[in-house]
Amino acid sequence: MKIKEAIFFIALIELVILIMVLFSCGRPSEGSRKAGEHITSLVSASVETFPVPQKKNEDSADDPAIWVNSKYPEKSIIIGTDKKGGMATYNLNGEELHYYFTGNMNNCDLRYGFKINGDTVDIIAASNRSHHSVSLFRIHANGMLDTLHSRVIYSKMVDEVYGLAMYKSKKTGKFYVFVNSKAGEVEQWELFDDHKRVDAKLVRSFSLGAQTEGMIADDKTGILYIGKEEAGIWKYDAEPEGGSEGTFVENSSEKNTNIKYDIEGLAIFDSGNGNGYLLASSQGNYSFAVFERQANNKYLGSFRITDGSIDGVEETDGIEITSAPLGPHFPKGILVVQDGFNYDGRKKKSQNFKLVSWEMVEQVIHDF
Repeated sequence: MKIKEAIFFIALIELVILIMVLFSCGRPSEGSRKAGEHITSLVSASVETFPVPQKKNEDSADDPAIWVNSKYPEKSIIIGTDKKGGMATYNLNGEELHYYFTGNMNNCDLRYGFKINGDTVDIIAASNRSHHSVSLFRIHANGMLDTLHSRVIYSKMVDEVYGLAMYKSKKTGKFYVFVNSKAGEVEQWELFDDHKRVDAKLVRSFSLGAQTEGMIADDKTGILYIGKEEAGIWKYDAEPEGGSEGTFVENSSEKNTNIKYDIEGLAIFDSGNGNGYLLASSQGNYSFAVFERQANNKYLGSFRITDGSIDGVEETDGIEITSAPLGPHFPKGILVVQDGFNYDGRKKKSQNFKLVSWEMVEQVIHDF
C-alpha cells in the first residue's frame, strides 16, 4: 500500500470512530436497557426537578436527600448533589430554590435535631471531592443551606472521598458521618458541638477491598449498609466499635438475575417497628431491587421507572426515600432518584432527579 493511500485509510478509520463516538455520546446503553426488560413491575415519576447547571452530556447530578418539613409537609425540600459543581435545593414541584457552588459534591445525607450552642439544627453532610473532605450545612425551611463546619474536615483516606451516609446512634444519641472511597476505604467521623459550629473527629476506619459508593445507615437497627459496586451489598455494625467484619446480603449480587452491576444508591423505607424495605439501584439494568429491612434482608423483587407523563429513569446513581406523608400528591411518602439520561420528548437535557409517589412503589411490591 502506498504511503498516501495508507494515510487516507487511517484518516478514514479515525473519522468513522469519531462519528460513532459522537453518535453514541450521552445515549442510554441499549444493552443495559435490554438487560432489564424481563423486569415487568413498572412505576413512573410524577415530578422531576429542574436540571443541574451542567452540559447535557455531563455525568453530574448524583445523590438526593429529603428534608421533611414537620410543620408543613407539603413544603418539604429535596436536596441534590452535583458532582461537577455544588448542591441544589428543590421544592416538591421540582422547582429549584437555591444552587450552591460549594465544590464537586458527590453524595449527601441528613439528620434532624443536632444540638449546638443551645440550639437544635438539622444537618446535611456531603462528600466534597474538590477538597477531599466532608462538608456540613444547616438546613433552613426555605431551602437555604448555611455552612456549619468549624474547619475543613479533611479525609485521611488515600483515594478521593466518594460515598457518604449519616448515622444517629440509638445507644448514645451521638451523630456520625460515614464516608468511603473508590478503593473501598471507609471512615466514621463523630460530630460534636464546637461553639456555634460543628467539628468532627475520626473514630473508625476499615476497608472493603473493592470499589464502594452507596451507603445507608439504619438508626433504628444500628446497621450500616454498603454497596460494593461489583460485589453486592454488605452490612456492618454502625457503632464506632463495630469492627471491620461485614455480612453479605443474600441475592444482592449478579447471581440474582434481576441485578446487573453496578450496585449504586441505597435507601430505607421505614414502615415502623423496625419493618420496611431496603432499596438498591441496580445501575446496569436500569432497575431497583427491593429487600426486607428486617432480619436477613430477604430479596422481594425488582421494578423499573419507565416513561409516563415524565420520561423514565436510566443508570441511576443515588436514591432516597421518606415514608412521611408529604401532602395530597405524596400521601405515603416519596422515592427520589437520580436520572442518568434526562429527556424532554426526544430532546436531551442535563441530568436531574425524579420523584415517584411511594403509593405506586407500594403497589408493585405488593404484587411481587
